[in-house]
Amino acid sequence: MTMTLIDAKAYLIDRRRATLCDIATHFESTPDAARQVLQHWVAKGRVNLLQGLPCKTGCSCSARPDEVYEWVARGPEPLFSR
Repeated sequence: MTMTLIDAKAYLIDRRRATLCDIATHFESTPDAARQVLQHWVAKGRVNLLQGLPCKTGCSCSARPDEVYEWVARGPEPLFSR
């Protein structure tokens, strides 16, 4: 499964907060590839990178425990807005 910017946005809007490991596992991606996509939204101020706990999914990915991503809500979210 390929992870696009819109996919990452929809996933975080739906869940509000997720670990890098959870995101990478959901999209059958590597943590580095998922991190690269998420950095787009962090740079735009739409996602916060928070301190967190180790991955709980048992995926044994290389995500650091502090990589928890949270969507920044700003009212109703149109999925395909720029």
